[in-house]
Amino acid sequence: MIKQITIALVAALALIAVPGARADLTTCRTGPGCLNGTDSYDWTNNYGAPFSPIPNGSTATSNGGATLTVSLAGGGNGERRDQGNGWAGNFNPGDELFWTSSPGQGPLTFLFSNPLSGLGANIQADFFGSFTAQLQAFDINGNLIDSQIENGNSTSNGDGSAIFIGLTNDPGIASATFSLTSSSNDVNDFAINQLDTVVATPEPGFYVPVAGLMVALALAKLRKARELRTSEK
Repeated sequence: MIKQITIALVAALALIAVPGARADLTTCRTGPGCLNGTDSYDWTNNYGAPFSPIPNGSTATSNGGATLTVSLAGGGNGERRDQGNGWAGNFNPGDELFWTSSPGQGPLTFLFSNPLSGLGANIQADFFGSFTAQLQAFDINGNLIDSQIENGNSTSNGDGSAIFIGLTNDPGIASATFSLTSSSNDVNDFAINQLDTVVATPEPGFYVPVAGLMVALALAKLRKARELRTSEK
């Protein structure tokens, strides 16, 4: 009996030793230390060819079957563009874009049908020059989970140098907002390419209170077992 309780106690302490998840800014799509998304949203599949409207409040479906709702703070619609077809920026040639239109209708918020633990996209200001991008993540109650900023340079090089901004290790993301905090002109006028997402997984820190309860119960049973053995002598 005591041996079984001791084993349970050791297991509970091992759970407590598991570190909590740490939110990170990521500046690359794939590779070590990158977002490495498990799903993605293709803007052509959802909204059609370049110059097609992206209605505010519309729903998009990911390649994996998840959905999101588009919310443009300016109240107007976005528009489809491609790098090299309606957008002469510094994404990779042929990148399929979600543009917030001009005058800019950003910031751009996505509300997700299923919680995420990470997301990201390349982003470029419409007007050339330096800019600062921001990505904010919120929980189901609208509370800010994490916020990151990254500096970029908007050019017409068409060389894939548009900065990637993403968040990882943030379980429980219900919505996220892309925005510019500074640019050479309209901060609400920008574009992003394919949105990559990571499906939420249980946060390691979640196990700490559970393990604490397990420890308390195991100790109580251990004391009781010892008391019974003492009373039998």
